[in-house]
Amino acid sequence: MIFFVRSYVADFDARLGKYFAALADAGLPWHFIGWNKDGSARAGGQGQTLFSLRAKLGGGWRNAAALLRWNVFVFLQLWRSRREVRIVHAIDLDSAFAAWLFCAVARKHLVFDIYDKYSAVRNLSGVAGRLLDALETRIAETADLTLIVSEERYVQHALAEGLPNVLVLENVPGGSDCEQPLREVGPPWKIGYFGVLEPRNRGLEDLLRVCGGRRDVELHVAGYGGLEGTFVAAAAEFSNVHFHGAMSSTEGLTLMGGMDVLVGMYYLTVPNHLYASPNKYYEHLMLGRGMLTTIGTPPGSKVGKLGSGWAIAEGAAAIAVWLDELKPGDVRQTAAQAHLLWRQRYSSYYNKFYRGEYVRRVKKLLESNG
Repeated sequence: MIFFVRSYVADFDARLGKYFAALADAGLPWHFIGWNKDGSARAGGQGQTLFSLRAKLGGGWRNAAALLRWNVFVFLQLWRSRREVRIVHAIDLDSAFAAWLFCAVARKHLVFDIYDKYSAVRNLSGVAGRLLDALETRIAETADLTLIVSEERYVQHALAEGLPNVLVLENVPGGSDCEQPLREVGPPWKIGYFGVLEPRNRGLEDLLRVCGGRRDVELHVAGYGGLEGTFVAAAAEFSNVHFHGAMSSTEGLTLMGGMDVLVGMYYLTVPNHLYASPNKYYEHLMLGRGMLTTIGTPPGSKVGKLGSGWAIAEGAAAIAVWLDELKPGDVRQTAAQAHLLWRQRYSSYYNKFYRGEYVRRVKKLLESNG
């Protein structure tokens, strides 16, 4: 059996959902070990084991003791299930360390899935940052299979290109073409965001500051995180702000499919955003909607070069200027280009790489495990 380990719950993780679906299609069983940090998930269920210790999302070093307990929990859970475990698929360094130790001791196969560089996301530098980077690279080099989300991440993770154990697996949605017809666009513009509600570094506070109360905007936000309370209050104060709370991937994408423009900004106050390869970039293509993002980031470079959205500077002022200058023709043109790019480049990606190459490599590991 394949055991997945991540320091969050699986409910809102679209990438995990694609793995689960691809393995189920191949008839391969799996189990998930996760950390229910904010209590948002049910206390376990079929196919999952949850660590229930509460911890603040993005708590950094303040969560150090909880993180240690999490790693002990992971190791013990894997050890208790060692007869069933064939492969451990660990996401990010905060779960991979315990999985790496277990696999070394129990002689199991390790899949190391790097969503984000651990030190970059947490702004860790100095000796601590260098030690964590070295550990992350070491695990990536020695794992039976290491997954990274874009070609650019070879450089970020200090990995030599061409390593046989490394597979680039982009964050392309698992659905087929699910574009909804674009309405007869015009003010009020329907602008949508679906994802983690980070208090800083994603421009959500700036987006709300600009859009709240504007008659030419209808802002729809869905997700969970530090800004939940802020959006609940804004929805009560402004009739043009709509907060939908946490949603599954399917529900969230359905909501976003009814928008005119999708938002996914990545401020460079987080070094990891220099290598951003987010779900949102591929989702805007699948849904056939233009994307508003940040200049100087990979999504910004792509939407600017390929014409599927707008790359703007950071801050509320830039958002306000973009809104003031938005035209129906621009919205229609970016939507059409996004749809075309999806059909040309990504509509078959899930079948080829998740159901195809990922499952093929997992099966090969299972066969070598006897």
